Amino acid sequence: MAAVFSVSVVHADDLENRVAQLERMVNARNLSQIEMQQQIDSLTNDVRSLRGALEESNYKLQQATERQKSMYQELDKIQQQAAAQPQPAAGSTPAQPPAQSSDTQAANQAQPPAEAAAQPTPAAVQQPATAPASGSESKDYDAAVALVIKQKNYAQAIPAFDSFIANYPNSSLQPGAHYWLGQLLLNQGDRDKAKAHFLTVAQKYKDSPKRPEAIYKLGVISKADGDADKANKFFQLVIKQYPNTSAAQLAQKAMGG
Repeated sequence: MAAVFSVSVVHADDLENRVAQLERMVNARNLSQIEMQQQIDSLTNDVRSLRGALEESNYKLQQATERQKSMYQELDKIQQQAAAQPQPAAGSTPAQPPAQSSDTQAANQAQPPAEAAAQPTPAAVQQPATAPASGSESKDYDAAVALVIKQKNYAQAIPAFDSFIANYPNSSLQPGAHYWLGQLLLNQGDRDKAKAHFLTVAQKYKDSPKRPEAIYKLGVISKADGDADKANKFFQLVIKQYPNTSAAQLAQKAMGG
């Protein structure tokens, strides 16, 4: 009987140890599940935050795209109106011998072999600021854009973009300001100043999406000046470096292709 009792006690102790071990395992598993759930909740919150940031970025991108599209449409209308009813400045286009020396110099600097050697910003671009600045580059840029799109006040838009270029020389919006200022000046018939701004985009901002359009416009100006060879060099440069852009398609048409 003593032996049987001893064996029973041993078995009871063994069972208690096993039960305790199982309890520890269960507790450990519960803790692990709790930690995993916390990690899942944290990741879920991160995903929500990222999704919100992505939606906000997409919204801003859509706004910028719509604004850019509106500017394209508006400036196309301006150009068509200028072509249909030439202004006095544009009427003197056939006789512009004094501008040939600056045209030749600009062409030599913008041709493909010497493209990397960007000259200092042309004096025509460094005009004094005439429009008041708000201290916010995005607000001032939007204000200049609004003068073109909403108010259709092209005469005031020119000094507004001039002011932006002078006040925010390190802004990422500089290529756009130079391009649209060049377009406005071109529509007024001031090809020399327009060319200076397009050259700035082509030479200084080589990663800008405005560059192919600026090079194309340089070709348009050269063609208007009667220099078909130089115009074709600009058109060919656009087609070679930016084959899948609308600027390349326009360049191809301008060359008769």
